[in-house]
Amino acid sequence: MAQKKGAAKKQKTAQQTAELKALENRPTRHFCVSPQCPTPKVAIVQKDLQPAGVPRGPMKFYHKTCYKSL
Repeated sequence: MAQKKGAAKKQKTAQQTAELKALENRPTRHFCVSPQCPTPKVAIVQKDLQPAGVPRGPMKFYHKTCYKSL
């Protein structure tokens, strides 16, 4: 019985990882504000989202690659 539990547990984690991968590739409602961004009018994908801001100030959103190039 211990093997069945282990197999079911591994299957569940495989399902969870597939769901997480799907969530990472989901577009957000944020757009990149970098002046060097090649695609500023395309929504940022969740896995590429890089929020940045000053304390008590408005939050700005960038692609991770655009943020690194600033």
